[in-house]
Order: sequence, then structure tokens, then C-alpha cells
Amino acid sequence: MSNPEVNVYADCTDDPAAHGHELHLYDAIQARISPRNEVLRLLPHKERRMVGAWCFADVYGPVDVAGHEGMSVAPHPHMGLQTVSWLVQGTVLHRDSLGTTALVEPGRVGIMTAGHGIAHSENSPPGHGPVLHGAQLWVALPEAARNGPRAFDLHEPAPALEVPGLRARVFVGRLGDVDSGARGVTPLLGAELAPESPQRRTGSVPLDPAYEHVLIPLAGWAAVEGVTVKAGQALYLGIRRSGLAIELSPDARVLLLGGTPFEEEIVMWWNFVGRSHEEIEQARAQWNGKQDRFGEVSHYPGPERLAAPELPNVRLRPRGRVH
Repeated sequence: MSNPEVNVYADCTDDPAAHGHELHLYDAIQARISPRNEVLRLLPHKERRMVGAWCFADVYGPVDVAGHEGMSVAPHPHMGLQTVSWLVQGTVLHRDSLGTTALVEPGRVGIMTAGHGIAHSENSPPGHGPVLHGAQLWVALPEAARNGPRAFDLHEPAPALEVPGLRARVFVGRLGDVDSGARGVTPLLGAELAPESPQRRTGSVPLDPAYEHVLIPLAGWAAVEGVTVKAGQALYLGIRRSGLAIELSPDARVLLLGGTPFEEEIVMWWNFVGRSHEEIEQARAQWNGKQDRFGEVSHYPGPERLAAPELPNVRLRPRGRVH
């Protein structure tokens, strides 16, 4: 998904340097991604810049798309990141400059690795369903991988960790003894928590104590240690937790994202993750100049192509998780 807000870190304050068990609740930012569509942005945020290598988290819907075109994002570029597409309802047709055409459906995560550069488009397919609801997540790639090759993988249905009272669909990394088969370059976790049944909805899941974690409800609410987080909010859990005891509402669908703290500084602007102002400037010029770096989505059914916006009049500076 293209990010229309150019300087994504403009209003982000430094994250606290100290990390331990935390329960920090904050509200999403409303961000407009098109004249018709708004999303709820949980990362980056003035309250929290990153969680592990997760550097971007938008929740869209549920929105009624019956009789409408639904999602319609023309070809646009990415670099230095992975996109992770997770749906609750609806379908999204992905096309990219590798020549890929793939239908992302609920329960099957789509992971695109931009590496040095890729272009893609995202559209609701013809004959799509009446509701669109999901999350678009980005992962910052570390120095060793950020200039690597482009790739796209549509994974098999996410396996489930079943514990008394809870069901966790694991779509990135590992939770307990359930391995998703999908990996981040740095250690990552992506899972969706739901109640076992409307009557059984309290339980515990194991966590890696080396990870920091955040809860992002897609629907309903979750309660941890007396703190309730609902759709449109996030609850940062900090680090050094070996388990999570949680209560869910009967209709809850809650993202659990985690990873080892990302220690590199990045420049995040528009759809690019780089390390310097000059890198962003070069990438912008190469995309707008239709150079070979990102390729073209040649099988996109239309001439549309999103242009990179103007750079700000100030120099973009690298920002880390803390400073």
C-alpha cells in the first residue's frame, strides 16, 4: 500500500530508552490514503516509532465496498522494507514488477521484499466481496539485507496455536511450538489472537522475552493486567515478557506483533526506507524518471502510476528506535 503522508516521522517523538514490562496505551492516528479512504495508523506514531523491525502498521476497514471498486492503489515503488499484508475480510489482487499476480485472502499472508527496489499495485479484484478489512504492515530491513533482491511470497494458510480460551493464527515467525513458515530477516512475530469461543476467551500465550511486543485490535477489545485496548488503539507491552495472559471480547481479532529491538537508524519517507537524505533523493528521482531500479508493473491494466511527491525543504535525518 502506498503511504500518502510523505514525512512519516514528522510528528514522532523519541521512544523511551529504558525497556521492561510496560502497558502503554495509545490511540491511532487517522490517515487519509485516498480521497475516499481513511486508515488507522498505529506505527509510526508520536507514542511509538517502531516495535522490533515493524515500522509501519495501518488498519483499514471494515468498509462497505459493495458496488464500489474497493481498494485501488496504482503502481508505486518501495525500497529497504518488506510489506506484510493480512486480511480479515475481502481480497486484494497484488501485481508487482517481478511479474507476479497473486490474490491475497484472509488467513494467507502476502510478504513482499522490496530490497533495493520493487514496484507493485493493489486492487480489489473484479467480483470482490462486500467488505474489506485488514492490516498493511511494513518491516524495516537491516543493513545486510536492504539492498538485496526483490521477492514476493504468498504463504499457505497460517497455522494456529491452540491454548485453552484462545486461538492464535501465526503468520510471521514462531509462537510457542507453532512455526508460521514465514520469516523476517530480523527475529519477528506476527500473529492474530481470537477467542476459542464466545464463552471461552481468556487464556495465556508464550512470548519470547528477547522481543518487544504490541497489541493492535482489528475488532473488539483485549484486556491485559486490567488495561483494556480496543479497535482504534494499540497497547505496547515492552520487553522481557515470557508470556501474556489476556482476555478477549467475543468478537475480538487482535494483532500481536513483536521482534527484537531494531537498533539501526533509518530514514523513512513516503514508501522508502533508507539511511540518508541522499538515498531517498536518488530513489525518488529514479522512480519519477522511470529508470530500471524498481521495474514496472507492466501487466497492470491501466496507465496510472503514482508519482513520488516533492521532498521537503529540510534535510531528512536518520532516526532510530530511541533517538
